[in-house]
Amino acid sequence: MQYLGHFLSFVGPAYAIGFLALCFWWRWWLLVPVGIVAAVLAKIEFASVNASDGAGVALGIILVVFLVIGAASGFVASGLVLIGRATRLQALRAVYVLPAVFILGFGSYFAVTWIQQKSREARYAPPDAACLDNLHPARIADVAIAIPIAPGIFLYGEGMNDDHYILWSNPDARAFCGEADGGNATLKSVVFMLDGYPSRREMETERPFCSRPHPEYPWAEMACHLIPTDVIPDKPVGMTVSVKAPGFDPSARERVAMLKNQAIVASDGLSTYRSKNDIYLQRPDGYFALCYDHRSKIQPWLSCTATEKLSEKLAISYDFRTTAELFINQSAAVAANARAIFDSLKP
Repeated sequence: MQYLGHFLSFVGPAYAIGFLALCFWWRWWLLVPVGIVAAVLAKIEFASVNASDGAGVALGIILVVFLVIGAASGFVASGLVLIGRATRLQALRAVYVLPAVFILGFGSYFAVTWIQQKSREARYAPPDAACLDNLHPARIADVAIAIPIAPGIFLYGEGMNDDHYILWSNPDARAFCGEADGGNATLKSVVFMLDGYPSRREMETERPFCSRPHPEYPWAEMACHLIPTDVIPDKPVGMTVSVKAPGFDPSARERVAMLKNQAIVASDGLSTYRSKNDIYLQRPDGYFALCYDHRSKIQPWLSCTATEKLSEKLAISYDFRTTAELFINQSAAVAANARAIFDSLKP
């Protein structure tokens, strides 16, 4: 209560000055140009305050806001008085209008702020239990899947506007539940972000999904818990399954780029193709991935991406950590686990 009193004593004078500056212009030919000048000055003052820096900028913005609200309220009060004089309405006499508009104008800031706060709370409120706890049916190409509301899952819709759903976002989760439970969820991409920003933030893993074990999902542990930077998991840290055009080879461009470079073949059959900062690693059976060497103690591994045909209508792309020594054996495990991640969504 004491804080509110200090706040009102701080902004009240600015509001009163703005109100008094425009509330007594009781001629249209005076009020309109004065209102235009006030609007221009307000815009200039806003630009000046926003361009400033320092600790007092926020306070300056608040003062300007209340000065402008006061001027707008004064303008409205003058307009109502002029209307009252023209129509001879007793209710629009200055003695009634000025105090009423003064009070309502000052309260408008707090009313709007309260409405915005309530709207924000409603928008970002957690979805209901049915949305959070149930599986939600969808289709990608000709494959039926059932999707839980879990961190790390990002969906692209097949609609004209490319609707997307970030399932660790409350508004997106709510929208997807409504779309899926209505039988209209047709997707063009399913993305798992199991490592790194933004899927690692604590608030995103505080879903009911992460409050209990999920042995049916081989990706659940990675989605709900941070992977230490020195660990090289045998699962992908990111995976995307997308609808592909008929006959399209999803890895053709990378293969062409790889073969433009001279290969260095190790004793175990691993071929290394270097292209500036990129490294292509290829197993003896033809499987290959595009990798990047971070050359960092924090990231003591290669970041690799492989893209394969999953079916006639779907392609799968996945990111994983590896080293040149581990690549031949580990890439096979990662590829199998990437497919298992997508298969876990099939009912």
